[in-house]
Amino acid sequence: MKVHMKPASIQPDLGSQLALQLAVATAFTPSRSGATVDELLHALRHSPTDLAKLVKAVHQRRRRVVAISLNAITRWNKDDPKSWTRVREWLTMRGVRIIRT
Repeated sequence: MKVHMKPASIQPDLGSQLALQLAVATAFTPSRSGATVDELLHALRHSPTDLAKLVKAVHQRRRRVVAISLNAITRWNKDDPKSWTRVREWLTMRGVRIIRT
């Protein structure tokens, strides 16, 4: 039995297509609180923390893992626990894993 395969050059790269679809869906998926990236950044505008920088970096670079120091987490919990909770939920909903350093 002869099996005819398409040449590799014309076979679709399903991994890349799925990654692209996931990236697009992730960018427009609201968090549990219903916040889009823009809404979350707007809410963080008055926060005394640098959480907006974290959100921007993760969103722009499509990070799946982010290293955060224990000192930063402690400071965010002290200075603005509501914002840290919102950002943590946003990260979780997007499948971003936090590594504490």
